[in-house]
Amino acid sequence: MSIDRYESLKYWIWLTIAFGPANPRKWQALRGYDSVKDFYDDVTTGRIPSGIFPNEKIKLCSVTMNDVLKTISYCEQRDINIYCYEDEDYPQMLREISNPPSVLFSFGDLSFLNESVIIAVVGARDCSVYSLNAEQVLLTSILEKGIRFASGFAVGADSLANEVALFNNEKSVAVLACGLDYDYPSGSTSLKMSIGKCGAVISEYFPDHKPRSNDFVARNRLLAGLSMGVFVIEASERSGALSTASIALNQGKDIFTIVPHDIFDKRYFGQRDLLKDGAIPVFSAEDISDEYLNNFSHKLNFVPNDSRLITIERKLSDSTHKKDRERANKPKIPKREREMDRELNQLSTVDNNSETLSITATYVDTSDLSEIQKRIYDELSGGVMHVDQLCEKLSLDISTLFVELTELELLGIVTSLSGKRYMLS
Repeated sequence: MSIDRYESLKYWIWLTIAFGPANPRKWQALRGYDSVKDFYDDVTTGRIPSGIFPNEKIKLCSVTMNDVLKTISYCEQRDINIYCYEDEDYPQMLREISNPPSVLFSFGDLSFLNESVIIAVVGARDCSVYSLNAEQVLLTSILEKGIRFASGFAVGADSLANEVALFNNEKSVAVLACGLDYDYPSGSTSLKMSIGKCGAVISEYFPDHKPRSNDFVARNRLLAGLSMGVFVIEASERSGALSTASIALNQGKDIFTIVPHDIFDKRYFGQRDLLKDGAIPVFSAEDISDEYLNNFSHKLNFVPNDSRLITIERKLSDSTHKKDRERANKPKIPKREREMDRELNQLSTVDNNSETLSITATYVDTSDLSEIQKRIYDELSGGVMHVDQLCEKLSLDISTLFVELTELELLGIVTSLSGKRYMLS
């Protein structure tokens, strides 16, 4: 830890001890200050800012730097990472919420949170077999898209999301309403450590903090804040999962839900109401990943599932095997397609086993298409697009565009998707 980071961290921990982890008052107290150190200097020299309540003044004056050093020492001994609001790897999404945590304690490295599309997975503690089976199948497929999960680490649907990620050797994050060292849920320590080794387990509470009822609501604002959307697995009318969904809606996030197994079963009434209010029903991984494909394609894994567009062959480094495999796997190209020059369109990555994954892209021969159709093809070469985006990109009116798209569909060049979206066939 650098000296500058260590010095900054000390003052943030001091502030957090004085006000309490989830207390928004700390942010009000810092108004008008350039740094938390400036606020600390004022307090420790008797210049208490106006607006500080009497009980807050007592606490501010009673917390010492020795208390801070004890916390840092304890965390170092337990391999607990501490991130303050100013840290580079502090989750950027949390900076954008109301009352962000001033300090985060973590088993594991948080840097992947800023590099990934995160979806919060929430649901009932006693989910039905239908919901758990659907969750496992869908989450496994969603992981393949490059999306990562956040959970509130409750038993049932929440912790299953972390377990699915672990089973697939992928990172996930568990957000706790207690301290990292407090055994809640009971007997979960081993799972916490496993998640921390691969991803992260985080809490804004000090390591030995025992959870109180309002801590779970406070936790939910972080769970929603970390995520671009919330995926509700199963929820009754009074399910705690709806709290996270409600907070996420207020933060402008997307809400997804599994379609209820039985619309007359009270266990699914929360999902039923979410769908009535506009939540996105999830039938496949694409129902979630497509929402983020346009803006976050660099963070997702997207390969068109069409053998006419992309042929993937694994080539061994041995030249003899390489030639044999190339001959055996040579693609049959339809008349309307032509293979682009191999040197321009073959991308290779080498793994630790000295194998090369070669991707050769084949494209439709557009010579017989109209100029508008060629332009449509060029735009869709970049991936799935909504018809409104195509209109804007091509400066076409909607009626003209639909005529051209229909003809391209008849030619087998374009495929229409749900929600007025299109992709190359």
